[in-house]
Amino acid sequence: MFWGALCAKLLGPRVRSATVPTPIVCSHWANDLFHPGRNLQPMSDGELACSFTLFLVNPAPDAERINFSVSTPRALPVLAAVTPDRDYIREIRLVDQAIEEFPFSDVEEGDLVGLSVHTANIVYAYEMASELKKRGATVVFGGPHASIFPEETLEHGDAAVTGDAELVWAQLLDDYAAGRLQENYKGGRVDPESFTPARWDLMNLDPYLMASVQTVRGCPKQCSFCSVWVQDGQVPRVRTNDAIIQELKYLYAAGFRVVLFADDNFYPYTLEDIKNARSDEQRRDLQAGYDGRMELLTRLAEEIPSDMKFATQITMEVAENPEYLAAMRKANVIGVLIGIEAVTPEGLKAVNKEWNSVGEELVEKLTTIRTQGPKFILGALIFGLESDTPESLEYTKVFARNCGIALAQFVPLVPFPGTVDFALMKRGKKVLQMKDPNYEYWLDADHPRILYNHPNFESDEHLLQKVNEAWEDFYSPGAIFGRSRGFGYKRFRDHLAYFALNRGLFTRYRRHGLSQDSAVRGNKKRRMARMLGKLILWLLRAKPTNTEMLDLAPDLSAQQAKRPAA
Repeated sequence: MFWGALCAKLLGPRVRSATVPTPIVCSHWANDLFHPGRNLQPMSDGELACSFTLFLVNPAPDAERINFSVSTPRALPVLAAVTPDRDYIREIRLVDQAIEEFPFSDVEEGDLVGLSVHTANIVYAYEMASELKKRGATVVFGGPHASIFPEETLEHGDAAVTGDAELVWAQLLDDYAAGRLQENYKGGRVDPESFTPARWDLMNLDPYLMASVQTVRGCPKQCSFCSVWVQDGQVPRVRTNDAIIQELKYLYAAGFRVVLFADDNFYPYTLEDIKNARSDEQRRDLQAGYDGRMELLTRLAEEIPSDMKFATQITMEVAENPEYLAAMRKANVIGVLIGIEAVTPEGLKAVNKEWNSVGEELVEKLTTIRTQGPKFILGALIFGLESDTPESLEYTKVFARNCGIALAQFVPLVPFPGTVDFALMKRGKKVLQMKDPNYEYWLDADHPRILYNHPNFESDEHLLQKVNEAWEDFYSPGAIFGRSRGFGYKRFRDHLAYFALNRGLFTRYRRHGLSQDSAVRGNKKRRMARMLGKLILWLLRAKPTNTEMLDLAPDLSAQQAKRPAA
């Protein structure tokens, strides 16, 4: 019954917005503060009436959408939640371009547009910013890329937010309304007590398979290809269990039956960490953190209906903790993404992940996890590491198909800005070196997928061929049905849902992987992805169950936007 549980059933309200009926009057403005993009009208007494629509956007290229996505974006509904209740905001509109087009025709002079950007979508975001500014809007950049390159984003926008925007968002909005918008806002890292539940009531939830909820930020690991621990820190910032449970109850009422805990690491306190603590104080802190995670799992099992299932990201180390695995299974955490990355010791060393396993030990740990804990594993593998050869990647392909994981992604190594790999490759300090250290590839929409010369492959195409072969092999119809039979499904509906999800993921994510939720290109692929997405949502959807709970949505946030008009 996995996909009747894991994938979801989500049926949410259609697009909604928060409306503020009356503009505020802003006084003490001099005429030289007028800006053609602020929609400010001088009053007879010298005061200014100012109000604007706030757009919060997840940019993605390609105008033709498939109206289906695996999970909801994180930043948009959270920023909506911390948007203060101010009369100068006429309306809040959330637009996820992974599933819908941005309504450029609705943008007026003086409107404020917040763009959540990462390296993969930055080119389109800059193009979008140019069009928005032509229409008189003011553009604010936030997200991982803005945190790494704030000065670059300021060349295309009016302000940049670095770090966690929740800490400075209200100040930024007040500054904008008062005509004193600054260029740089440093958000820092939000305290776990201040994590804010998302404003789900402002989003169209229909196209999403899973709701994305964070329970912890930060990761104690130092993987060379990952920027999470650099930006979010290595000290876990754990959200309160009460807040997590309350948000999950709302999502259940909204019709979600699967939630993605989009944590950097759902197992941030390992038994090994506690054992090797440098002091008694550190050991107490780590133990308290571990106990808190166990309490969360207990409450998930006791307080959340059993037909709501969970998926998350976790490290292989959880295989050494049967207590935690059992608690996850009891709490209905049925799916986990595990960064296998490589199946050779040399490959793990290349990504600073030598604490992972290879060979029979790797198979044993994967088996332990899926038999004692979450049953369904998505294995993430990187192709093109410095030790990789055509033979090792062929072995990796065969391993993935036969190791018992339910899903997989195969991505070529990309040195993203903000990672150790990027810094070392750019300086020529790794075996793999950038073809052009000065090439800012993220600014080139047509940049090559392989940015380095690999000594063990004849060409870039040779390496990409191995990536494509792995996708084709793992997601072939025969392989999918073979795995489906192995899960012991008894209903045809479950087999069909599993097949549709596999082929949907293959069609949508084979080029960039799950971390980059971009639109599908190509009419044939788009039609197929749209069809599979509709099939999955039709098979695995639940209708909203508790309208009273849905009405509590604004009360779930520390600071609230206005409710939409009836």
